[in-house]
Amino acid sequence: MNKFVFIAPMFNASATLQRMLHSIYGQSYENWQLILIDDISDDNHREHCEKLLNLFESFAPGKTTVIWNDKKMWEVANALKGISLCEDEDIICRIDADDWLVDLDALMIMNSAYVQTKCDVAWSAHRWSYSDRNISAPLPDDVDPYQYPWVTSHLKTFRKKLINDVNDINFRGEDGEYIKRAGDQAIYLPVLKKSQKRFFVPRVLYHYTIVDEPQTYQTKDAIFQKDEAVFLRKRGYVS
Repeated sequence: MNKFVFIAPMFNASATLQRMLHSIYGQSYENWQLILIDDISDDNHREHCEKLLNLFESFAPGKTTVIWNDKKMWEVANALKGISLCEDEDIICRIDADDWLVDLDALMIMNSAYVQTKCDVAWSAHRWSYSDRNISAPLPDDVDPYQYPWVTSHLKTFRKKLINDVNDINFRGEDGEYIKRAGDQAIYLPVLKKSQKRFFVPRVLYHYTIVDEPQTYQTKDAIFQKDEAVFLRKRGYVS
């Protein structure tokens, strides 16, 4: 059986973590692990998180590992830290602590995709909050993912071994530091570039929490994230 490992960096996730945990612990497919990485939350997150995990772990012990950072690392560095704890054949799943899986058979469906197609990368359709918006779609085999529109969004999964020999510079921005906001593309574009077989699951399996309004994309954080993504795509894959 394939083992799926969720990597979930989190920051001030007290209000949303329980919903995400419910969606993972409730999966019908049981061969999974969860790595939570707290990036210096400044609310009561640690106390809340420990209480929740004590409850969930009483029903399914040994499923979750929690890392409490002692310095701010941001998304990509946290994701890489979690991925480094995984084995080569593990299937990595990125999930945000304010998002959740919308189908309790999500992992069963993804596992079937890996088994039946022999792919090493797979992603699913998703929804933007409670709307019917979804930007995920198939990625043609003959295109460079760096030059193609971003269609490989949530639920993003891949075999861990694909990232083993990726040049570390691919995860860094123009200033030489790890990408802070455009983490989805910084991690997934190199994986897509190296994959031998990609597969899109055209079923909504993931809830992406976002306020889909014009002002959302006009904040400093949103502009910064867009600039990081533009830089990554312009630079392309560094072998």
